[in-house]
Amino acid sequence: MTTSAPRIALVSGFWGQNIGNAFFNIGGHWILRQVFGEDNVAFIQDQPGYRTFHKQATGNPRNDIEMLRFLDIDYIVLQGPLMTTSLEALWRPTLKALAARGTRIILLGAAFFKYNEAEFKAVKSFLAEFKPAVISTRDSRSYEVLKSWETDIPLYDGMDSAFFVPKAYTPFKYAIDRYLALNFDRFPEPDIRLATAKDPEANFSFEHRGKWWNLHVPKVQDYFSHKGKAVAYLGHLLDRRKLPVEVDGLMVMRPEHRFNPHMTRKIYQHPNAVASDEPWTYFNIYANSEFVLADRVHACVAALAYGREAMLFTPSPRQALFARVGAHDIRSRPVRIDLDWLEQERMDELAWLKDKLS
Repeated sequence: MTTSAPRIALVSGFWGQNIGNAFFNIGGHWILRQVFGEDNVAFIQDQPGYRTFHKQATGNPRNDIEMLRFLDIDYIVLQGPLMTTSLEALWRPTLKALAARGTRIILLGAAFFKYNEAEFKAVKSFLAEFKPAVISTRDSRSYEVLKSWETDIPLYDGMDSAFFVPKAYTPFKYAIDRYLALNFDRFPEPDIRLATAKDPEANFSFEHRGKWWNLHVPKVQDYFSHKGKAVAYLGHLLDRRKLPVEVDGLMVMRPEHRFNPHMTRKIYQHPNAVASDEPWTYFNIYANSEFVLADRVHACVAALAYGREAMLFTPSPRQALFARVGAHDIRSRPVRIDLDWLEQERMDELAWLKDKLS
């Protein structure tokens, strides 16, 4: 290595195609600076094979130079649901070159993607060859699988790094009394009908401020949303509903997590839309909202981390990270987590990482 101080590269990027990536990148950056020092951690590019609509099983694009393999660093840090079948194709050449020069791997807030046998087989083999210095998972389901393999890799039942974002960023306030954030990308925004009683025909129902919020999912758009990401966007374009700008006295904000490719008709199809290629806008929105209804996992993570209520609308197995913070009912109603408990969990994880890495 070229310096006496440790040098840590935190792999990050593709914020524009999924701003939620930025949420755990920024949280992870804060964690690592506490462990290794303020000046020793820096963001670095992610593998180009993660771009939207690319077949990740084929690895990185042909003719890509794979800049990461040339880094002169002590540690490379990978985050998120990267433990899947594409791990070998996307990362093997890079990590082989880095390992040959003594670089070690840290998996921080890591998880499986689909939690199936194909993933388990691929990841078990990969970890045997490229043994990480430590693994901190983001959900207990991933932790239990890794623990059952009985490796000698230091392992911690951790949280998604996005739960650390409030340590890194203090949001601005808005000159708006109260508002609701609705974030629906893959799945259609439900029709919200307020009533004095629960509607048995509603897809979802919950009580809020003395009223029943009965949510009805439009059948046509829902059909398309289950046919794949590209087809889901077609369903959005066919959505001709006039969605409200206010519900129960709450202004509605509609943040969009995919800025690139910039599908203008989809992003701004409904009123009060907002989109940005940086994460701070979204932190401000979720931190100040009355509550959040979203099909984006990290929209809900950010809301919970800043002490707000959130409800999730996706069947994705990646929702496993919410059980780790006690948000077991997040798919049935808006939930909130205890911020004092969350802070203790953050400090416990940080203490463990310092013990293993410092």
